[in-house]
Parts: sequence; C-alpha cells; structure tokens
Amino acid sequence: MSDSKIRGRALTLAAMAAGTALVLTINGCSDEPTAANAPVAALPLTNLSVRDTTIVGTGSSTYKQFIATNGAVNLIGRSGNYTAMALIQFSTTSFPARDTALVFGASLTLRFETWFGDSAGQFSFNIYRVSVPWGESTVTWDTVQSPGFYEQYTVRGSYSAGAGKDTQSVTIPLDTAMVRQWLATPTSTTNTSYGILLVPTSGCSIIRGFNEYGYPSTDSTAWFPTVQIIAGSPTGTPRDTAVYSTCFDTWVGNIENLATNPQLIYLQSGVDYRSTLLFDVSFIPRGAVINSANLLLTSDPATTRMNRFVADSTFQLATSLSQSDRTVQDVYSVSGTMRGGTLLTYSVDMTRPVQIWNRLPNYGVTLKPGVVSETVSLQLLTFFNEKAPPALRPRLKLKYSVVR
Repeated sequence: MSDSKIRGRALTLAAMAAGTALVLTINGCSDEPTAANAPVAALPLTNLSVRDTTIVGTGSSTYKQFIATNGAVNLIGRSGNYTAMALIQFSTTSFPARDTALVFGASLTLRFETWFGDSAGQFSFNIYRVSVPWGESTVTWDTVQSPGFYEQYTVRGSYSAGAGKDTQSVTIPLDTAMVRQWLATPTSTTNTSYGILLVPTSGCSIIRGFNEYGYPSTDSTAWFPTVQIIAGSPTGTPRDTAVYSTCFDTWVGNIENLATNPQLIYLQSGVDYRSTLLFDVSFIPRGAVINSANLLLTSDPATTRMNRFVADSTFQLATSLSQSDRTVQDVYSVSGTMRGGTLLTYSVDMTRPVQIWNRLPNYGVTLKPGVVSETVSLQLLTFFNEKAPPALRPRLKLKYSVVR
C-alpha cells in the first residue's frame, strides 16, 4: 500500500474517533441536572398561611314543623304537654264483599311495647271512624285536626288500663255497625272504609307504642295490628270468624309552646321542632381553603327529655340554602354526636357548610332530630344558644388556609 493511502486511512479513523467522543460527551451532559432542576432546588409553590380561630354563634331560632311520622312504632297517649294519636286502615281488598252479612262481633288487637309518662297513671283512649282518605307517608297532626277528618262525637271503641307490661297485647271491642260497613261494597259516594283514629282521653297520662304492620318482620304477623270479625247470614247461620292484618298505619304528635327558654334551641322528635344556627364567617377571604370546621354544642340536661322508645341521641345538621324557605337545604347532612369523654358536649363536622358559605350566601344551618328518633319517639334535645352564658354558647373551631 502506498504511503498516501496509509495516511488517508489514518485520518479517517481519527475523524471517526473524534466524532464518537463528541457524541459520548453530548449524551453524558444531557444526564446531568442543571442547578434549577436539581432535586435540592426549591419548587416554585405558592406560599399558604394556615390560620386557626374559634368563633361563637351570632343567631339562632326554633320553629315548629309538623312531619309525617311513619316509623316502626306507633305512639298513642298523653304525657305532660305531649299528645300522640294513632291511625290504622285495614285493606278493604282483604275483606270479603258481603253486602247482606251481619257482623256479630269485631275486635282490634294491638301489641304494645314500652311506655313513658306517669307509671302510676292511666292509659286510655277512644276509637273514632276516619271520614276522609289519608296516607301514612303524608298525614300529619294538622291533617288530623282539620274539620271533618274523623267523627269526633261517635265513639267506636275504647280502652282503659294502667301502664301495663313492657310488652303486652290488648284486645278492644269495635262497633259492629262500623265494621259492617267495611264489608259492604263501596261506591264513589258511600266509601266509609278509611280506617280508625285512636285518640287519648283527657285522663290519660301515659304514652305507649304498638308495632306497626310489617314490623319487625313479615313472618311475625302476631305482632301486627289485627282485626277479628265474626260475620254471618241474617238468619243466624252460618257464622264465620276471620282475622285480618293487612293494613297501613302511622301516628301523629304535638306539643304546644315548647320553646319557652330564650337561651335554648330545641330539637323535638315526632312533632317536630327544628332550629337554625348562624355564624359570621365573612372574615374568611373568599377562595380560602377550609381545612376543618368543628361545631361544639352544649346540651341542657334540665330540659332534654329522653325516653324508652329509642336510645339514639344524635341529631342531623344541613346547610340552609334559602333565607325564606327552611325546607331548602343542602342534600348532604351530617350527624351531631356526643363528644367522647363528655356528657353534655356534642360535636359536628361543619367543614362543608363553611365551604359553602365561603362561596355562596350564608343562611346558617338547620338542626333537626336524628333519623332514628324523629319518627318513633317524642324525644327532645336542647342546646344552649348565643344568648346563654359565654362558656355555654355554640362554638365553631376553624382552620383555614389563605395565600400570603
């Protein structure tokens, strides 16, 4: 090989080596972080300031709202200023259509549960015929009090006894003329099968509850309200005795002039009394992050009334979304429960309401009895409001974050 060819190949190999070294150098530099991208460099995050504060309530109110109390136990009786009435309507489709039959005997059987009131007092009620249609999920106390709802002057059955056992079945004779009309084929103008209303007498001083239809389970029909009918031919024979339990039932309750202490808010089951509570959070900048908001309420043991029908002492809280209509509330509600280690302090998570107030108008929150107790008892929870001594007032513990 000539000298010129040898020198040319050497130059080519040198150039290739230099190019390879350049590529390796470039690749090596791409793996090295810059000062700005180094793991120890501070990230460009927005600085936030976390603030803690506690405020007290600025306003409250208690109002009365009748509700449908279609619970698992139907109450009836009187205790103090409380009154409870029960309604039962047996299904007419279960009865035989016997227009010519006579009713020789009829009775209502109820399985009562526990009671509250005067243990030495009287438990007594009268039975009246209901004159108009009603629904167990819609009827309320004011419905029952409307003129013409029931026959107030014709008693169709009555019962009177003492407190009785905690669990007790009682049988009450019914007016056979009324039951006879249950068996007749109704027309558009003669339907009188709207059931019965059980009304406590003026001397009653006990409230008792009886099992509703379908509770506690469909295989325990002996616990349901039942009606026994002895009917037969006008000639006297044959006579048939039949028992019917298919029905719908409920109860309604009332107490007048409950909210008498201006330093309290009232949560009354069964009637129902509910309350509103206001806090001024306008000092929180709009757009702040609400980390937590915890409401602390102090109950008044002197006026709170628990009873034997329910052991639930919780209540419900929801954000009010209207200034004029208290029924317009946030679809999400939270439970207020007794704070651990205390007997009088209740705690509620109010983070969501405060978040709503930070973005929308503040109409406060609505407090009402717990889901369990509201329809099966006349339980009362009372809490001190903003007019009470300072140590007892509602307190809202806030933690929120704002941009520095």
